[in-house]
Amino acid sequence: MAGIDKISRLVDWDDLSVFLAITKTGSISKAATLLGRTQPTISKRIEKLEYRLGSPLFNRTPSGMVPTEVGKAILAHVKAMNRAAASIERMAVGYDNAATGDVTLQSLDGLSADWIMPKLAEFQENNKGVNLNICDQNSENIYSDREPDLKIQFNTEKPMEAIARQLGTLHYVPMVSKAYREKNGIPHTMEDVVNHHLMYLRKSGLVVENWEKKSRALRDLVTPTLSTNNCSVVLSAVLNGAGVSMLPTYMAKLHPELLMLDYGIIYTYNFWLVQSQHTTRQERVKHTANWLSDIFNPEENLWFQQDYIRPSEFSDIEIIMPH
Repeated sequence: MAGIDKISRLVDWDDLSVFLAITKTGSISKAATLLGRTQPTISKRIEKLEYRLGSPLFNRTPSGMVPTEVGKAILAHVKAMNRAAASIERMAVGYDNAATGDVTLQSLDGLSADWIMPKLAEFQENNKGVNLNICDQNSENIYSDREPDLKIQFNTEKPMEAIARQLGTLHYVPMVSKAYREKNGIPHTMEDVVNHHLMYLRKSGLVVENWEKKSRALRDLVTPTLSTNNCSVVLSAVLNGAGVSMLPTYMAKLHPELLMLDYGIIYTYNFWLVQSQHTTRQERVKHTANWLSDIFNPEENLWFQQDYIRPSEFSDIEIIMPH
């Protein structure tokens, strides 16, 4: 194990696969095309590998990338590693292409609780034998030895070999419950927010970095009476009359007891489904990924479309305009 640990600290297989692609194609740009990556990514990968090995692996010549003596020396070993990896993959696929078994999903907690879970029974009916393991964006992966099979996240960051596709878009607007209005009234202007209870969602695990930047204006205006990194906690607080918060517009469809405060403030974020490369041929993961794509289909669910659609076009929500 000590030898394996030493190797894992020294090199990354993704970097070695880049090295192998360059030796095959003789070009960084052609290697990028072969691997389906960008040229800057390939350049950074090979520079990282050369730095960690402490030696240049290629001579940059007018005719292309030519392996140095060190590059030639390690090439046979890298090819052997590639053959071994392919053999392992073929073996794993042979044993693990069943439509039943575990599927791990790391997801935004709000989408899991409010959109995915209400549709779980139908998925179970059509995919008997699939055990769906879900953790939220703030949790460590429930399996520590590998990445989740699927991730739903706001950002597009992913392992080099993973596949990402956009599921939809969330549009956040200020909302409050009718119960809160009956007890406290509502802020009719942004300046009036200082007299009300603000529920604030902190940036967390899979949430994009500019959430903090966009929400800073509200935090500078008023100190939140609730601050949490859990979307479901914020929603529960708002529904139970605790205060005002930014909520995704699909909540208007799910919760008729909400009111929208139309201050002209909209936070828009795309969300993505990221799938590990090793699961692309696993039937149970493919079925789960296709199911997720179906239930978030923007053509059928207008609130997930790229362009903002006013909630009054798909729900009976009452919209309060500022004075």
